[in-house]
Amino acid sequence: MSPDQANAFSAANGGHAPGEVATLFASILLVLLFIWAAWLISRALSALYRDNAGAGGMDLLWIGLRASALIAIAMWLVL
Repeated sequence: MSPDQANAFSAANGGHAPGEVATLFASILLVLLFIWAAWLISRALSALYRDNAGAGGMDLLWIGLRASALIAIAMWLVL
């Protein structure tokens, strides 16, 4: 971004720099991913405790690993 573009962006956004806005959006994305992963694991635990649809411990493990991998990839891309 050129200095003129950065100044125009800051003027239009109440004095916030483009990097600050990008950090805000990245933080919101990561928080939403953590909330989604917690919800996903809680649903898997609930199914495991109720023994619905043959859910087992390995299902919970795979769900946790996939959610963790998605969070790790998102953190690598964002940060």
